[in-house]
Amino acid sequence: MKIMTFARYVRAAACALGVLFGCNAFAAGYSVANGKIYEPNGQEVQVRGISHFGFNATILQPQYLWAMGWKEQIAQIKSLGFNAVRVPFVPETLYSTAKVDQLSYVDPGRNPELIGKTPLQVLDLWMAEANRVGLYVMLDFHSVSSQRQYPHWFVSDPADFNLTYNKQAYTAANWTRDLAFVAKRYANLPHFFGIDVFNEPFGEVRWANTSNPSLSWKAAVESAAKAILAANPNLLIMVQGIAGNFDGVENTNIPINWGEDLQPQAYMPLNIPQDKLVFVPHTYGPDVFYKSSFNAANFPGNLTPDWDTLFGQFRQVHAVVPGEWGGHYGDGLGAGGSKDVTWQNAFVDYMISRGMRSSFYWSYTPNSGDTGGVLDNNLQVRPDKMNLLKKLWGSASPSPTPTPTPSPSPSPGPLVQQKISGFSPSSGPVGTVVTINGTGFTGINKAWVGQAHGAAYRVLSDKQVQVTIPAGATGGSIGIFNLKYAAFTATPFKVTSGGAPAPTPTPTPAPGSPPQPTISTFSPTSGGVGTVVTINGSGFTGLNEAWVGNAHGVSVRVISNTQVQVTIPAGATTGAIGIFNTQHAAFTASSFTMH
Repeated sequence: MKIMTFARYVRAAACALGVLFGCNAFAAGYSVANGKIYEPNGQEVQVRGISHFGFNATILQPQYLWAMGWKEQIAQIKSLGFNAVRVPFVPETLYSTAKVDQLSYVDPGRNPELIGKTPLQVLDLWMAEANRVGLYVMLDFHSVSSQRQYPHWFVSDPADFNLTYNKQAYTAANWTRDLAFVAKRYANLPHFFGIDVFNEPFGEVRWANTSNPSLSWKAAVESAAKAILAANPNLLIMVQGIAGNFDGVENTNIPINWGEDLQPQAYMPLNIPQDKLVFVPHTYGPDVFYKSSFNAANFPGNLTPDWDTLFGQFRQVHAVVPGEWGGHYGDGLGAGGSKDVTWQNAFVDYMISRGMRSSFYWSYTPNSGDTGGVLDNNLQVRPDKMNLLKKLWGSASPSPTPTPTPSPSPSPGPLVQQKISGFSPSSGPVGTVVTINGTGFTGINKAWVGQAHGAAYRVLSDKQVQVTIPAGATGGSIGIFNLKYAAFTATPFKVTSGGAPAPTPTPTPAPGSPPQPTISTFSPTSGGVGTVVTINGSGFTGLNEAWVGNAHGVSVRVISNTQVQVTIPAGATTGAIGIFNTQHAAFTASSFTMH
């Protein structure tokens, strides 16, 4: 409480003095500082995570409900010592009207609550229960299709329309819409802490694809982050690597797994608030992806510099939380045999040596063909895998009732008020690296340049930090922050022309292109089926669909560009009302209550 009170004081004082151009100096909700994740109350979170897939598959529900209860699974995950679950999903999870017990056999005795429910309704129940027992949840947008992993986050090839939930094109705007939808839908769950924006991009996806900008990972995840944080500012943005940039700058001699390569972050950093960004690279051993490096005479010692280059180099500034790793671990079913055991042991030793004790292991159930799970094919816990994970976690044995909030790791020392004595240069173009001198720089987790927030920074020592002038900066005082304090340069930095190019302006929408709708009010706020709700705002021209809670595909009547009416349909549940055009969506800030 003292920290929050002080933060409010700093914001108020800074705004009153006019040194800030905005007053959101401290991240809402979960945050990142110096490679660590923190709860909204400032408590450090060690992610002891497991992936539980199924919502992303054609069954659109957790795996093994034919033999286990869904609440039983959640309770077991927690009892094993995990405190976080990665839940993959696909657009079909949100839009399918099929009942889950028609998609796959669901044991009705173990899962009576799920019979007759849609995938989204089951996800709602699952999220609420995981939150209730104190498990952190990261939703993972796994693919545009439940049928297979797609190389990118949109489907524009008509030959692939059969893969999408509605057999039509799935656009990048649809993707950000769906990310924002889940971000807002579960915003009331305090243990919902992040979204993995897309799983394992591959093919022609590059960090910055100059020949085909639609396949640029950097621009795509920046767009996704903006949509997610606008819908739910409490969340963390989880970003995987790519399968290789091949730009002549990065080291392309290293064998690379899908989702593993974050090298371009070093020279083309993401324009995402640094205190919200978490890297979740995927890396696997010979059971999943056999690399030439596994044949080296010095295996597995040769892997350490590769891991450092691909993602480990960022661990001191960004939280690096491997989002997938695992394998059969010598159960006789894996392609890599005993070499996979060697690989997993080496990766755990590497993570410990680098202070990276947070991760998501793949997976919980055994029916992931190339990895198996922490449960074997008889649904018995694999003690060898759990002992490996407990070594990583730093605990001898899991508590039978682990608390949802882990004890914080030792702090490097108390945070102090920074003091800036000078900075140089005092002017320059976007991309200029500014060196700031002073004291108290240990623990810095954010930098601003005027109105440009989330600037990249590098702490050289307690007395010196470097800030890179970001795209979009127009000049102003440079601010540096830790979790408790802020300091600003006494004079402004002047941004000049030249140097690195400024960001390309958003193109003016073509005639007829639908605008972003904005909702100001709606009335009435409650009612039954048949109630006509009037929504006021702007940008309503071109609306073609509405949602009311779980009811999708609701017809909408556009009265004018500033007013629309939605009739509450049969099957609607209490929840936000969403309105959609072909490119954008908006949701009411509060729920419509059914009665």
